[in-house]
Amino acid sequence: MSRQGLAVVILAAGKGTRMLSDCPKVLHLLAGRPLLTHVLDTVDCLNPERVIVVVGYQAEEVKQSCSGRTVEFVEQADQLGTGHAVMQAEAALADFEGEVLILCGDMPLIQSSTLQALIKEHRESHARCTLLSLKANEKKDFGRVIRGADGAVLRIVEVRDASEQEKTVDEYNSGVYCFDKGILFKALASIGRGNAQGEYYLTDTVGVLVNDGQQVACHSTRNADEIFGINSVEDLKKAEQIVQA
Repeated sequence: MSRQGLAVVILAAGKGTRMLSDCPKVLHLLAGRPLLTHVLDTVDCLNPERVIVVVGYQAEEVKQSCSGRTVEFVEQADQLGTGHAVMQAEAALADFEGEVLILCGDMPLIQSSTLQALIKEHRESHARCTLLSLKANEKKDFGRVIRGADGAVLRIVEVRDASEQEKTVDEYNSGVYCFDKGILFKALASIGRGNAQGEYYLTDTVGVLVNDGQQVACHSTRNADEIFGINSVEDLKKAEQIVQA
């Protein structure tokens, strides 16, 4: 299994309507810097071979915020979900061989040490996909990681599509993944939009891989702050309080 390099794909195409602003969500400031800048600084510590930012809403402004960095851009013209966003990077990564780390541009508190641990887990387990999950007692409005009786990951269910039983699961999906590039886009080609939001969910690739007999691993954290995504003005205020603390 060839793993020759690391590419990072950062999802940064959304407007963020709950931010109540025309400013792209990833350009809102936290501790005086755009959310996306925090994420880029974190992944820089991983020394990736490639960094690709998926842009969409006010794409030029987002690109300008990355001035001076070695970053590539692909555009998601239509907002059709996280899976669709990653699909836009397929052509850019056509000649790349290795691992693809996927994360969101609105998660400014994620730590490089956690990402390094995720990648290490991926390599040591020889999995084709490794996801980052959160184990927490308090309820979160996140998708759930569904495991079998043997503890193996079976799939991820988004909260809007989860049954009442599935909502009792205390392991949450973070939206951070490490894939072998050779399997990522094959899995994406197999997902559909038959869900509550009518979108291509990146999470659905986990079930696709498991059903195909591919190994999916999971690295868990108990630090909820790290995977805190900024989706509203209130979220931004909370993140500011966390940073100040």
